[in-house]
Amino acid sequence: MKALKLVQKYKTEKITAKTPKDRSVKKDDDLIDLFPLPRYFQVHFQHVHENTHDLKGELAQLKDYVAKVDDKLERMMTLLSRPPEHAL
Repeated sequence: MKALKLVQKYKTEKITAKTPKDRSVKKDDDLIDLFPLPRYFQVHFQHVHENTHDLKGELAQLKDYVAKVDDKLERMMTLLSRPPEHAL
């Protein structure tokens, strides 16, 4: 949630785009203002990294769960494949 608060705080502040001196931008040209600043990408990739870490942990838990269920199914199948004891 830190990243979300940073983004919200960032959006409320008015930041003017800084252009290089050798580049001319007309008053009516809003293209520079529409392009996200580097801080946007930093926050975005930080958020992606955190989500990836959480998802990897969740995936490991799910793999363990599937392995346990697979083991239980294997034991049930061996029990079902045995002939009944009263038939012997």
